[in-house]
Amino acid sequence: MNAEVVVPVLTFVTAEGHPDMVSTGGYAERAATTWVDRFIVSGSTTRGDLLTVAERASLLDLWSAAAGPSRLLACTWCEQDVEEALMRRITPLAVLAARPGPAAFDFLRRLPAASYVYSHPLFGAATLDADLCIAARRAGCLPAGAKLAKASLADIAAVHAAAGTSLVLLDGSSRRVAASLAAGAAGVVATPLAALPEPFPERGLGALQRAIDAIQAALDALASREERRAALVDMARRGR
Repeated sequence: MNAEVVVPVLTFVTAEGHPDMVSTGGYAERAATTWVDRFIVSGSTTRGDLLTVAERASLLDLWSAAAGPSRLLACTWCEQDVEEALMRRITPLAVLAARPGPAAFDFLRRLPAASYVYSHPLFGAATLDADLCIAARRAGCLPAGAKLAKASLADIAAVHAAAGTSLVLLDGSSRRVAASLAAGAAGVVATPLAALPEPFPERGLGALQRAIDAIQAALDALASREERRAALVDMARRGR
């Protein structure tokens, strides 16, 4: 399968809400043995926004030791996060938290070269759409990649047409891998695989989609994002 598969990894936490570095370290070592192309550290799946800058930086060190910096995307929630990622030679995945129009364009303009953008309507009024990509491309500030959450296949196709192959476009959903790739995505963000099911699915499209669908169905039966997050953590602990 000629596509990039990215997994937003989990952070185990203590009863006080701080990262459990021992449990997370064991999880990271297991994840590193899989064929997954890249791992998103401190993303929204694990509520990385609730951690401190120092805690997110410590997690980057942990994951870098386990998987190497080239396999990581550091979800960055503030400018200091970006600096921490760059110091470790890890690609920032900057949360697009800006209003539409000039503010969103300025956000892209200020990003370091080779950065990725995380576009999710939950975190900002602006999203990385075709118009913003066209403006950024003309100005020479198009990001190197982007994760588009809550995006339709039409959205994926429009951004791909506007940005071209210079943007590594990741569909934030893995419910329809083949259709996402056909629409122009270079890969998908496979949240269900954060559970690290055993045996881990083969890379082929059919086996991958079946494994994703099985876990996604269990998550869809739950009522809230928090319940789904807890279920992923439980699955990961049990190796399911």
